[in-house]
Amino acid sequence: MAGKILAVATVGLACAAVAASGPSHALRDSSELAHGCFGFPAKSFNRANCVKDSYGASPHTAGGLAVGDAAFDFTIKDVDGNAVSLADLVATKPVLMVWGMWTCPAYQGLGTDAPFDQCSYKHEWDLVEKYQGSVHFLHLVGPEPHPAAPDVNFDAGKLLLNYWSTERQPRDYAGRVELAQRLAEYTHPGATLLVDDLSSEPGAANNGVWCSMGLGARTAVLVGTDGKVAYSKDWFHAGDAQAAIETYFASQKVWTGLGRE
Repeated sequence: MAGKILAVATVGLACAAVAASGPSHALRDSSELAHGCFGFPAKSFNRANCVKDSYGASPHTAGGLAVGDAAFDFTIKDVDGNAVSLADLVATKPVLMVWGMWTCPAYQGLGTDAPFDQCSYKHEWDLVEKYQGSVHFLHLVGPEPHPAAPDVNFDAGKLLLNYWSTERQPRDYAGRVELAQRLAEYTHPGATLLVDDLSSEPGAANNGVWCSMGLGARTAVLVGTDGKVAYSKDWFHAGDAQAAIETYFASQKVWTGLGRE
C-alpha cells in the first residue's frame, strides 16, 4: 500500500511540474497573427480595399474576436523601443488594450454624443489613474484613421478630411513612431504606449496586432489572465470599460460554499 501511495504521489508531483512549466493562459500563439491585412503599406486603402468592403461594417470589433475567444499573443515594441509581450502581462494582471491614433477625432475628444461621449484621451487617462494597480493598460498605435490627402480613411477607403487630418499616413515604422511620440504627452504614465509593426520591406509582418485584434480607430479589448477576451467594444467608452473591469474582477472571486469572498 505504501508503494502505491508513493507512486500516486510521484505521479501527482510530476503532473504538477508539467502544469507549472506550461503556460497558464489560453492565448493563441503569435504565429497565428493575421499580418499584412489589406496589403498595407505596399497597397493603399481604397473603396475596394478597406474594413467596410471586407467585413460589411467598420469598426470590425477586435478583428472579429468575441467574448470568450482566446486572444492572440504578440510581442511588439513600445514607443521607446522596448519589447512587450501580452503573455508576460496576462501572467500577472488582466490587460485592457485601447487603440488611439493622432488623427482620430474620437481620441482627441471631439465627440460629445454616445458612443463618443467618454472616448477621449482624457477619459482613458482617468481610467488608467483609477485601475493601474490592478490592470495592465496598453495604448496601441496602428494605421491613421483620418490622414491628410491624398491618403484615405481605412474604414471606408475614401477621403474623410477635417481639421484633425493634419498628417499623412505613415508607411514605415519610423513615421508611425514619430506620430506615436506625440501621443506620449496625453497617455497616462501608468499605461504602455505600443507601436504596431510596420515596414516597407517586401513580405514584412505588418500590423499584426491591429489586423488581428483592432480593425478600428478606437477599439477596446479586455483580456483576462486566462488569455481570453472578457470584453470588447467598437469604440472605447470609459464608463463601459470600467463596468467591464468591475465585472471581470467580480467573476474571479472564489466560491467558498457560503458565498463569494
